[in-house]
Amino acid sequence: MPKRHYADLHVRVTDEGDPPRLLIKMAKHLGLSLIALSLDDPHKLEDIRSIKGYGREFGVDVAIRVDLKPSSTSELKRCLGKLRRSVEVIGVCCHDTSVARTAARDRRVDVTFYDPENVLSILDEGQLSLLAESGHYVEVNLVDFLHTSPEKQAKALWNYSLALKRVVRRGIPIVVSSGASKIIDMRAPRELYALAFLLLDEKELAREAVSIKPLELVRLNREKLSPNFIQPGVRVVDEW
Repeated sequence: MPKRHYADLHVRVTDEGDPPRLLIKMAKHLGLSLIALSLDDPHKLEDIRSIKGYGREFGVDVAIRVDLKPSSTSELKRCLGKLRRSVEVIGVCCHDTSVARTAARDRRVDVTFYDPENVLSILDEGQLSLLAESGHYVEVNLVDFLHTSPEKQAKALWNYSLALKRVVRRGIPIVVSSGASKIIDMRAPRELYALAFLLLDEKELAREAVSIKPLELVRLNREKLSPNFIQPGVRVVDEW
C-alpha cells in the first residue's frame, strides 16, 4: 500500500513569525511532504521564491501562496488580476459577505477561509452555491482555535462543525491547515487530522482534508501555470 503524503496548505510568513527556513525545517520534522508558505504582502513574493530550493534540500515541497484580505470587492479583483499567474495558491479571508460572494464567484481564487465568529452567517446557502459552482476549497485553520479562551474555542468548534456539515452536503472540498506563523503553532499530520475528524466526524473526509485535497489543489494549479497548459485535460505535447 503506497505511503500517504500529508500537506499543510497554510503556513504564514510574517514579520512577527519565524523565518521561512525554520518553518521548513519544522515541516520536515513533523512529517509533512508539502507546505504552502503564504504571504499577505504580494510585494515580498520575489524574496520568498528562492526558498523553494531550500525546501527541496530537506525533502519538503514548498508551494507559494498569497492571502488576500481586501477591504472591498474592487480591491480583490485588482489583486487577483495581478497575482493569478504569479503564485500556486490564492486564499481569500472572507471577513464580510460582499467580499465572500465576490471571492466565491471568481475562479482565480483557490481557497476561502473564515472567521470562526461569523462563519455560520457568511457561509450560508448563497455562498455555498457559488463555491460549489466555482470549485473552490473551504479551509479551516487550527490556529483559530489556539491562544484563546476555552469559551471561544468551544464556540469556534461548534460554529465550524455546523458550517462544515453544509459544506460536505454540497460536495465542496475541505482542507484543514495549521495557519501557523511560528513553529510552536505548527502541527503534525495526526494532529491536523484530529481536528479534521472532530469537525467532520468522518475518518476518510478528515484524512483527505490533510492529504489528498491540498496536494491535489497544488498539483492542478501547477499544471495550469505550465506553458504547455491549454485547459483541463489538454496540454501541448509537441510543436511543429
